[in-house]
Amino acid sequence: MERFRLFQSIRRWGQPLVAVILMLGLVSCASAPDRQGISRQQATPASVQSPIYDMEQALRQRDGVAEDISGAHLLSEGTRAYAARLAIIANASETLDVQYYLFHQDPTGTILAWSLWEAAERGVRVRLLLDDMEKRPNDFPINILDSHPNIHVRMYNPFYWRGGRGWQLATDFGRLNHRMHNKSLTADNRASIIGGRNVGDEYFAANQEVNFGDMDALLFGPAVRQVSEQFDRYWNSELVFPLHLLNDEVVPEGDTSRASEQIDQAVEALEGTEYAQALVDGRILQMLQNASLPVTWAPIELWYDKPDLAAMEARDSSNALVINRLLSLFSEANSELFLISPYFVPRDSGSELLSRKAAEGLKVSVVTNALAATDVVAVHAGYAKKRTQLLKAGVELYEIKARPNVDPKAWSLSSSSSLHAKTFVIDSRWVFVGSFNLDPRSAWLNTEMGVLIDSPELAEQMLSGVHELLGNIAYRVSLNEGELRWEDLYSGETYHSEPHADWTRRTGASLLRWLPIESQL
Repeated sequence: MERFRLFQSIRRWGQPLVAVILMLGLVSCASAPDRQGISRQQATPASVQSPIYDMEQALRQRDGVAEDISGAHLLSEGTRAYAARLAIIANASETLDVQYYLFHQDPTGTILAWSLWEAAERGVRVRLLLDDMEKRPNDFPINILDSHPNIHVRMYNPFYWRGGRGWQLATDFGRLNHRMHNKSLTADNRASIIGGRNVGDEYFAANQEVNFGDMDALLFGPAVRQVSEQFDRYWNSELVFPLHLLNDEVVPEGDTSRASEQIDQAVEALEGTEYAQALVDGRILQMLQNASLPVTWAPIELWYDKPDLAAMEARDSSNALVINRLLSLFSEANSELFLISPYFVPRDSGSELLSRKAAEGLKVSVVTNALAATDVVAVHAGYAKKRTQLLKAGVELYEIKARPNVDPKAWSLSSSSSLHAKTFVIDSRWVFVGSFNLDPRSAWLNTEMGVLIDSPELAEQMLSGVHELLGNIAYRVSLNEGELRWEDLYSGETYHSEPHADWTRRTGASLLRWLPIESQL
């Protein structure tokens, strides 16, 4: 969905060439607001007066783990991922640092935003850092949050003028094409949730039309302090502006009334539903309170791009970029690469690397979306160009079905699903969970983050669980006498063309393969 939004914005805002030329003659690019006087803010020391601290200590005592070891609990189900966010927000006593690419104005987004307001009301300092690609007329409802004295809202690489986004994108595309894709939520510098999910119904299994299967990690210990350091670096970056510098209008009374009505509607929409029951059944808060939450204690390292990626200062061969560190890790793999990426566009260098590792005898597997399941046909077209080459090299390819054969609560509560998780397992030891897609946009255009967990136990759990799930949700792609073939791992049925994709998708994907747009995918 997030990749689709960028393409949709470009298409919607795109103007005929003549109109753009005329517009350039009449207006100039909006200038950046004056950043002088913006105060630097830092994360506070990890609280020892927080309920979250008590929960963490109980978990450590249960497992006999020292303070210098990080912990991780993976959140694969959307309902549990949402409940975990609400739980750590509700138990925060001092600070909340929240960072997202998309933050929707739908029931789950509205309730989570209201949870931040309630935290601020009890004295918690809330810092909300958002990318500015998501359009919000008059900045509602984040203008409401920003009006609270304990909530501070800042925007990454923003549209300097709150209107006229079309011509801003057309005239300042080089800057605005770089987005902050990072996703984190940290409470009291004691617990963080990072991963692939934005904030919105489709990410938390609350959308009846489509659900994104995803993966997050709930973190404890030193890894949380790494997330906080990352947040501070972005929060204080020259590419980040307080919302009040972009929109200095006083919040109208009508907006506050509308926000109150929206909260009531959001709560009413979820109250008494199967989804609300699923939140309760997840028992995430109860497991935190009674120290029964399964936690993997292991060395955990946070990888993240510099916030000034737009300036291209980090585009080198060092470890400044997440992509370079991942490529080094993949290159050094000895036995297995298991890669899950909803947007998979390996290009020549990536295809050569995976083919070479397969030729060295490694088991190389890639899980991505089928054409019928993807939300961006152009991305699938970029992947499809390399599909035959990868299969010939011995790479195993699995494509996720739009309608998996699973108990709805195990995958989604909606009628259609799409893979959104970005998770890699290397040598049955290393597990990477984050926001990074294996495509050019994540590599060079967006900022990304993720954690590398050194745990053979967790890696084995991941591989076992995913392989079991693939039998219900995926096609295995292979070559039969040089022709592509899709085998439904659940029914055994075989297809000789993109399964369940309508003719418009197939035609569009075929045409898009010929366009020179891979660098933007």
